[in-house]
Amino acid sequence: MSSKVLLVVIDAATPHVVCPAIHTGRLPVMQKLAQAGTLHESSVTIFPSITPAATSTIITGAYPAEHGISGASWYDAARDEVAYYGDDFWAILREGFGRFITDFLLRLNGDRLKAPTMFEMIERAGRKAACLNYLVFRGNVPHRVNMPAAMAAIPGVPFTETIDGPSLLSLGDFVNPHLGVTGNIDKEGGLLHRFGMDDASTGAMLRDLAGADALPDFTVAYFADNDYISHKVGPVNALPVVERVDRMLGEAFEAAGGLERFLADHTVIVTSDHGHCDVREDRAAIIGLDHLLSNFRQAELGRPWKKHDEIMICPNMRAAQIYVQTPTRERIEQVAIAILQNPGVDQVIWRSRLTGEGSGYIVDTHRGRLQFSRDASGPSVVDGFGGVWSWSGDADALGLRQDGRSIESSDYPNPFE
Repeated sequence: MSSKVLLVVIDAATPHVVCPAIHTGRLPVMQKLAQAGTLHESSVTIFPSITPAATSTIITGAYPAEHGISGASWYDAARDEVAYYGDDFWAILREGFGRFITDFLLRLNGDRLKAPTMFEMIERAGRKAACLNYLVFRGNVPHRVNMPAAMAAIPGVPFTETIDGPSLLSLGDFVNPHLGVTGNIDKEGGLLHRFGMDDASTGAMLRDLAGADALPDFTVAYFADNDYISHKVGPVNALPVVERVDRMLGEAFEAAGGLERFLADHTVIVTSDHGHCDVREDRAAIIGLDHLLSNFRQAELGRPWKKHDEIMICPNMRAAQIYVQTPTRERIEQVAIAILQNPGVDQVIWRSRLTGEGSGYIVDTHRGRLQFSRDASGPSVVDGFGGVWSWSGDADALGLRQDGRSIESSDYPNPFE
């Protein structure tokens, strides 16, 4: 009999924080998992390394260019609107809960997501799957939506009776199927607990399912709190949040008869969508793109184009997507020059075709400029992941070192991808 799979995703679990904690026993359950299996202390996330894009990649196996979720904020040209999936409560409130619910419950898992999810693929193959608070949940089974009273009372919040997910879908206060055999799960919801989308709720659901021996063939359990707290206090000071997740995993395994018994017929994968790094408290370190690009007429933040707008800025934490309404080589070069005036900007990247320079991408930096593409019809190199590329320009732009047909970077783990 094949093992069932439990995929645990801890948002923003940073390796340089989590791995030492595993080795020193501060995360004893994860330490036991590592001893029973394999610990990979480094991995490469996708770009942009931000939750909506990264969680979509984990559950689809596709890059953002393929699955369509390009970050936390991007311009959707087909609809002439800006998609927003941030976690800032006040930003959500400013835009209106109605728009957020429409984008999150309906569009993110509907027409915006272009690639099939593992939930869909697994259940089409005749197996069963479960989603516990994971942001990207699209499946083949309709589930009734319960709109929280505090949210339903807000004017403009849309109502939908059903959403499609895997056979077992629990999504905070919105979809709560009373999992397992114990009836209602002892978990808190409402506005103070992010409408049941917090770690305590995920842990309670996982414990209930494990204790009832009701985990299906594939389960994703998503723990989001570490990301919220890391943004406030930094990844090192947020370690107690990961320690709490570790305890909740231990409680789930104990409810199932202990870790050894659980691992007899379950494969457990613990991973993250991205990490965090410490940032300077000096507000002067903040890069104000609106000021750097003040010579251009800018679209209102989060709003579609107006006739005379020249550029649109969609910030994504340490990255940003900048759109030019009428792209020309001269205009794009001007934007790149303006941005690189700030020494804190590392790279400016654009599609080569936008400036009439063939296929692939241009990377402009303070260290030089290069062009790269997947076109292997001419001289090509192979990176450490087996990717085949052609490139030209300044190797220093990305810290490249080429040895024959092999290429690597001293500065970036996966520079071209």
